[in-house]
Amino acid sequence: MKLSRTLSALVVLSLTVTLALPGSAQATFDLKTMLNARITERANEVKQDNEFVVSAKAVGKFFDNPLALDGYPLDYGTFNIGSKGELTLIKGSALTDNTVQIPFYVYLRRNGTILKLDGEEAMKSQHVKVDISTILKHAEPGDQLIIEPVNKEDWQAKRILKLLGGC
Repeated sequence: MKLSRTLSALVVLSLTVTLALPGSAQATFDLKTMLNARITERANEVKQDNEFVVSAKAVGKFFDNPLALDGYPLDYGTFNIGSKGELTLIKGSALTDNTVQIPFYVYLRRNGTILKLDGEEAMKSQHVKVDISTILKHAEPGDQLIIEPVNKEDWQAKRILKLLGGC
């Protein structure tokens, strides 16, 4: 009799857990969907019109995102004013590791005006990589981070990012 009650209790417990899981799985799915939608919305807000100016015949291939942070494609959805890491501009596919780093200028624009950063003349310092926190420490939410290739044939890689506060 005691064994029968224990088995009955286990069956009821098992049914309760099984019945509860689909709801929590649905809740988890809904939460993930909401978070992914927010990250996508944020990424679309960060990516700005890149103000492309065709200045020469394009050489090489630039995919959707030529920016890399610490060697990985920059995630527009999580990039913000407090981001840290080494920013590079790449030609080729980051997914295949068949890339070439290209020189670029990086500067901040606030209300249409280029900001002069400590120790740098705007649009004069060329970089192949830069510690992004040294640039972002001068930024305010709403500023634009502009990454512009040095070489005219790399014009497709120009990116303008609106800087938002933390996630």
